[in-house]
This record gives sequence, structure tokens and C-alpha cells, in this order.
Amino acid sequence: MEKVSPEKVGERIRAIRGKQTQTEFAAVLGVKKQNYISRYERGRIPSPDLLVRIAEIGQVTTDWLLTGKRGGARGAALSKQGKPLKKTRPAGRTPAGKKMARPKQARSQKQKKAK
Repeated sequence: MEKVSPEKVGERIRAIRGKQTQTEFAAVLGVKKQNYISRYERGRIPSPDLLVRIAEIGQVTTDWLLTGKRGGARGAALSKQGKPLKKTRPAGRTPAGKKMARPKQARSQKQKKAK
């Protein structure tokens, strides 16, 4: 089992945050105060549920976030330097995160007869 280094976890959180300000990143995570992000980046380990949200946003595993250990599907989401690659939006979502409209399906026989 890899040892967890709080300072390294903070560096990885900072890498996931990228160019966003701590305030913006806190809003994305649903954290009330920016100073919590600052604490995490300086070596305080976030709660497990927050670690999962940070990992999801960064498209990495919690294992990588805590230990830096690569492996599994997560390896494709990181560059060689261990930094998250450019984020892609989930399938079926717009850039604003809203669900896209479904394509209209063919009408059933009952619907055709009703018209």
C-alpha cells in the first residue's frame, strides 16, 4: 500500500484545480468557503466524499489523488507529468452541464392513427 503524503495530495488537488481560482473551485465542489481549498492544497486531507468529488472533476481515481499511483482506466486521463488532461464533458450534456434534448422517436401506430 502506498503511503499518503498530505503535501503531495495538496499538489495533486492544485493540479486538478488548474487555472480556476480557489473560490471558483470551491463553488464547483459545493464547498462554502475558499479557505477550505487553500487548506487542502497546503496538506489537509479532505473528507472522503469531497475526495470523490475532486477525483470526479479531475477525471482521476481517488487512489491517484491520495498516492499518485497510476493504473487502470485513470491512466488515460492523465498526461505523462501526472496532470489531468483537458476535461471533456460527459456524453449527453451541453457545456453548461444541462442535459441535451433527446432526438424525437418515431411515432407509434396509435399516435399515427390519432392524427
